[in-house]
Amino acid sequence: GVVASVVRRSLGIYRQILQGMIALYAAVAEAERLGLAVSDAEVRHRIVNLPGFQVNGQFIGEARYRQTLQLQRPPMTPAQFEEEVRRDIMFERLEAAVTGWIAVSDDEVADEHRRRNERVRVQVVAFRGDDYFDEVEATDDEVAALYEEEPLAYEVPEKRQLRFLLVDESAIFESLTPAEEEVQQYYDANIVQYTTPGQVRASQILLRIGDQDEAEVEARAAELAAEARGGADFAALALEHSQDEATAENGGDLGLFGRGRMVAEVEAAAFEMDVDAVSDPIRSAIGFHVLRVTEKQEETSQPLEEVREAIENTLKNERATARADALARAIAAEVETPEDLERAAGSRGFELQESGFVGRGEPILGLGFAPQVSAEAFQMEQGEVAGPIQTPTGPAFVTVVEFQEPAIPPLDEVREDVARDVRRRKALERAREAAEGAAGSLQGAEDFEAAAETAGLTVGTSELVARGAAFPEVGASAAVERAAFELPVGGVSGLLEAGGDTLAVVRLVEREDVTPEQLAEGGDAIRGELLQSRRNEFYSAYMGRVQEQLGVDIDYAAFDIAVGG
Repeated sequence: GVVASVVRRSLGIYRQILQGMIALYAAVAEAERLGLAVSDAEVRHRIVNLPGFQVNGQFIGEARYRQTLQLQRPPMTPAQFEEEVRRDIMFERLEAAVTGWIAVSDDEVADEHRRRNERVRVQVVAFRGDDYFDEVEATDDEVAALYEEEPLAYEVPEKRQLRFLLVDESAIFESLTPAEEEVQQYYDANIVQYTTPGQVRASQILLRIGDQDEAEVEARAAELAAEARGGADFAALALEHSQDEATAENGGDLGLFGRGRMVAEVEAAAFEMDVDAVSDPIRSAIGFHVLRVTEKQEETSQPLEEVREAIENTLKNERATARADALARAIAAEVETPEDLERAAGSRGFELQESGFVGRGEPILGLGFAPQVSAEAFQMEQGEVAGPIQTPTGPAFVTVVEFQEPAIPPLDEVREDVARDVRRRKALERAREAAEGAAGSLQGAEDFEAAAETAGLTVGTSELVARGAAFPEVGASAAVERAAFELPVGGVSGLLEAGGDTLAVVRLVEREDVTPEQLAEGGDAIRGELLQSRRNEFYSAYMGRVQEQLGVDIDYAAFDIAVGG
């Protein structure tokens, strides 16, 4: 019944969860053994810099931070989230401690750069079985012999006819209309998503204190402020007097900035000032600042009407999913047999749908491409019901109406297919005979193209291509690619199995190697990729050994019984 089906499917999920918990335990134990710790300050720094907690590069503040955590599914407290962040940082440090010694040499970078970016130009002569297909025939004896020799090649795979109940989330979605108060509540709770924080643009003159007398520096700053208020050009004053190397040449312009971006004293003053106002000297840890505010952008929020449709769709999606899940759980509680499924559908106004016969992994009529349904359906026994299984359109319950076992059809039903295969084999042999006869002359020829033309063969010449490209006459071919990048310039390959019913001979015309300039330009990125890949591989093996040393022994049979109830 449905219970057996659900348990069978869920055991694999439970095993994955268990293995993840063991890996987590092993990582924590190893981090503690190595004495790795993460301070509260480090956790805080990571959180305030997470993009999800920033708007225009600024931390959203404690209230909105807590509010955002409460909107998670499931809701989280700051303590819970901060513990997760602490653990993530600790795991990053563990990986760095374990793999930090791993390096990638310059030669390895150059080899990989060459493998990715080296290009070749080749000439290809192909010998295709298809070219000889019309020249050969298949006798009745040959057809019968191939059918007897390889009957499984003509086997019709198992197919199953399904009956299913679909809880269609889209239909539920269309039936919903959120109440006005719900829309307003969502808007109020998520106002941060629709708000652009206020920003200020200001210019500054900075006088550093250093070893100077603080009072003298402050007095000089006051003089400059007075000059600016008296009509002096602020940008010219900044260019001449400001000791902030980053902004002095631009007339002291700090650009637009929001809260949390500037020195606290400067920020506080800037947000309080009016446009075109010049401040008194402002003391900070680095000196005295004189500010002139040139632009202010007040905090703005999109009106509810501008985002109403998006909010309504979000609410409808959430509610449709919740209703579909609740309905699926209620149906699951009632269903053990196909008859139960029919009653459950009828009592709720649903119609059971049928798919027709489908093979494993094929699209299902009424569900489309639903790999989980297909996988479950091909594990089921007669009389079982599987579900709820999530599909792109909602939860589904499935039963198998009829089984069509795999079978080898009689020869008369597949005679055309077998005859076609006989002819393909004979055509390939013709192509091979022609190729073997021509390959020797092509290899020994001083003029490859002339020799090919004399033999009535077509030569395809490629552009300069890198690995992974398609080649003329043969398309993508591992054998042709391997020869192309291994041959010396002017060299000609032997006869190659180019894939499918195609044979080929290849001549390397030109090789374009990686230049030192290209290597310098892309080397750092390649080094980073190689390094990360190598470290990931080593870390995975290292943590595998850690788990072994912890001596965790899992009795999967007992575990399956426990979680299966």
